[in-house]
Amino acid sequence: MTSLLPHVLYEICNQAPSPSKDFHHLTVTKTEVIWKSWMVSLRLEQETTLPREVRKSHVNFLLSEQQHRQMQRVFGKEVLSYSLNLCRGQFDLLVRLPEHLLLQIFSFLDVADIGQLSKTCQKFQKMCNNEEFWEKFRTLQDTRAFDARKTGITIYKKLLAFHLNAHQTPSQRRQTAFF
Repeated sequence: MTSLLPHVLYEICNQAPSPSKDFHHLTVTKTEVIWKSWMVSLRLEQETTLPREVRKSHVNFLLSEQQHRQMQRVFGKEVLSYSLNLCRGQFDLLVRLPEHLLLQIFSFLDVADIGQLSKTCQKFQKMCNNEEFWEKFRTLQDTRAFDARKTGITIYKKLLAFHLNAHQTPSQRRQTAFF
């Protein structure tokens, strides 16, 4: 399943908190963590400073406490936690599924559950606020309800036949037996 993941798993950029106004960009790929920094300064001698880039494998990033502190200072605790989870191989595969598969999964939920689901992430919020989604959702639920009614009728007929066979007298059963 992880082979279906894109090369870039997560990407975010942000300006460092005051007093620094440096710009930072974080990219987590399948194999490494890339941290880029640009110094923002009014001093003339700093105009020629090139962006700094640090590349670390997932294993090395997990061991780098200093980079964890710097990342938490710039991007916050949630981004750090999410990046560490990606490096540990804990992917959010549900969010990465194609929309037609998500729609199939969501069609088993109630409307109230869909409302709660839309609060979990931006992708689900966009999906659940789309009119096309609701049209497809209603169609899938109507189809599933029809199948359930059809299955229910079939099961009812089988139960009725079983019930009628169970109430036959013992002599009637012996006549149809082959022993």
